Amino acid sequence: MKRMLTLICCCLLVVTVSLTTAACTTSQTSTTKSLADYEKTITATRSEIWKAISGGGASSAAVAISDNGKIVYQEGFGMANRTEAIPVDSNTQFNVGSVSKMFVTMAVLKLCQEGKLDLDQPVTTYLPEFTMEDERYRQITVRMLLNHTSELGGTYSYATMTTAPAADYMGYFLENLAESSLKGDPGIISIYCNDGFTLAQALVEKVSGLSYSNYLSKNILTKAGMNNTSCYFQEGNTNVALNYKSDGTAADLEYVNSLGAGGITSNAQDLCKFGDAILAGKILDKQWVDESFTAQYGSQTVPTGTPKSSYGLGWDSVNDEAYQKLGVRLIYKSGDTNAYHAMLYLLPDQNITIALTFSGPVDTAAVTDVIAKTLLAEKGVISTETTETVPTAKPAPVPDNLMAYAGYYTLSGNILKLDFNQAAGELNIYSNSDTGFTLVDKASYHDDGYFYGTNNRLTLEENFGTKFLMEYTQTGVNGSIKATMIPPLSGSISPAQFVDKQWITINTLPVDTIFLAGSTWVMNEFPGYVLFGGGGYYQLNQLIDEQTTVANLKYTRDTMEFKLIDEQGKTMLQVGSFKLINIADVPMLENDEKITVGDQNECRKLPADGFIKPGEGRILVLSPSLVSIYDSLTNGSEGTAVTAGSYVVFIGNDGDAITYEY
Repeated sequence: MKRMLTLICCCLLVVTVSLTTAACTTSQTSTTKSLADYEKTITATRSEIWKAISGGGASSAAVAISDNGKIVYQEGFGMANRTEAIPVDSNTQFNVGSVSKMFVTMAVLKLCQEGKLDLDQPVTTYLPEFTMEDERYRQITVRMLLNHTSELGGTYSYATMTTAPAADYMGYFLENLAESSLKGDPGIISIYCNDGFTLAQALVEKVSGLSYSNYLSKNILTKAGMNNTSCYFQEGNTNVALNYKSDGTAADLEYVNSLGAGGITSNAQDLCKFGDAILAGKILDKQWVDESFTAQYGSQTVPTGTPKSSYGLGWDSVNDEAYQKLGVRLIYKSGDTNAYHAMLYLLPDQNITIALTFSGPVDTAAVTDVIAKTLLAEKGVISTETTETVPTAKPAPVPDNLMAYAGYYTLSGNILKLDFNQAAGELNIYSNSDTGFTLVDKASYHDDGYFYGTNNRLTLEENFGTKFLMEYTQTGVNGSIKATMIPPLSGSISPAQFVDKQWITINTLPVDTIFLAGSTWVMNEFPGYVLFGGGGYYQLNQLIDEQTTVANLKYTRDTMEFKLIDEQGKTMLQVGSFKLINIADVPMLENDEKITVGDQNECRKLPADGFIKPGEGRILVLSPSLVSIYDSLTNGSEGTAVTAGSYVVFIGNDGDAITYEY
């Protein structure tokens, strides 16, 4: 999922105090502690959040901290709605992105606790409508959906991010799965996968016989006392943290239709209640809470050792290395959409929950880390003076055995080239762009076996038939995969039908904010592969016949299959559920042409420079090089200047007349 004034405090004596500050905020304490017990934490929290708002581009935020089951501090920052002068308060709703995964995880575990599901039974046992072209899908268990080992594609994107709920989303999703393959064998590798949690949502609905929203309301939200949490934004709610564009205007509300993966709206106070309910056993018995807190990553997730992100069930990490060094157990889940960001920290041994929500760009992990460590120090759990031993290794020549690691690597939308200056002890890292490979980093080899790069350490390792470029912090021992070597293929299948073609989506829904346009091409370095993408993002797929590709890079996140299809007398490109037309088949816009949408959108090439403005319906404009320059859905009705050779997509429902001025 991706991106774009007085203080009222209730203390021991329930005295209301008004202070003049820059935010409209609400703070509260438990019955046994006052705000003074958290003074340093509150000061640090305010400082970090205001830095993110004033200097980082975020528009608003909220935070809540619970200690021993009581919310001891909560505060809102900035304006939820600038036009209506509505400040953020404890009830303001934010999208919480992938923190939503913890709700579907709790729902699945609740059904397991009741004996209605078994974590280690195949998903097909309970959800027979789940099918795939790849027969290995029958091996996917319920557990694999929650610990990211299913080897599903990653993130199904069609109709996922919209400006209104898409009622048919689950149908689109399951239909796409039925035509898809897996990246590898299930159960072995943990690669972050939104699709597993969307499928878990379907599983909850099937087994419970309830809609997902009704199941959550009855079995989780009510039990946790969460009154401002819902699937999508609550209908008619005006207390919503709007997202603001660079020109200062409010963007349309963002609806995430993959509810299990990222479609919950909530606030910091409710997320704190959620964390407390998990820790207190209000939602699940301790056995099942502990199961979710247990490391669950696949055995081949990293070539050796422990992965930096040690997945539990749903959780991003249950064994955070930095906190382990402090003698503290941290369980956390982050959430990010195009417009919103959230973080949920649980410190089980201290019975502490920290929740953070933001509208606009922010590094929630960095902010929450400052809050958590300040709080732990203020409570005397950790020392305020913590030091780490910095490695004292010395530069050395690159060993001969590492020369075999020179070559091409990839991970999630980028291609890297590695080579060595052996005598100088250097690893050179190049990144691919539309203009070729560019040097982006030099890493110096040291006698401790690490390459020291910019703010990180790297190693080159091999296991499971794969070569890895691994990344570590300057002092950590748990690594993450930076890239894997691209497996060589024979190249015996001709890629000619894909070579140097450009494509534009023509089945976009009127409310869908995700739009694909790009190229297909081949690179001489990768026989047997075809690439789709552009603008710095690349999908590298294996060619299995002259018209079809599959994702074979099992360590790559968010892959989509693409293939050529014949439809309406034209050869089109299908990428997941997106259908794209070859620009060679796009007709020129005729003078005063009347546009009526059929079962697909209409696309035209513009014959001359000018200015185009929408009337009724949605238009999306691409430059001659297929860069998106205007979308009336997100940019409003003002229109845009265009050059000859630009493309305009008229987007609507079947039978809609789309009007424009040009």
